[in-house]
Amino acid sequence: MIVEILLGISILINIFLIWYVIKLVRRFLSLSDELEDFFVLLEEYAEHVDSVHKLERFFGDTTLENLMKHSKIVAGTAKNFRTIYDINYELEDDEYYEGEE
Repeated sequence: MIVEILLGISILINIFLIWYVIKLVRRFLSLSDELEDFFVLLEEYAEHVDSVHKLERFFGDTTLENLMKHSKIVAGTAKNFRTIYDINYELEDDEYYEGEE
């Protein structure tokens, strides 16, 4: 009798744990997709600042130059973060970002 009760409790706990793991995996995959969009947005922003800085009208502007450097640092930090949390992203060995250039 006790064995049947323990078996029933064990089955219920296992069903709950399987449901919970599936729920966590779905959340992680959703987070991974959202992070991908965020990283693309950051890269587009850095490219936009770079293209504005290269315009003849703004070329050599120190404010834009500092904004560009800051954008590159943020993009590099995001790339490091991406390697940890984005399951679909594979980083090349020479792409790892370490601080300011």
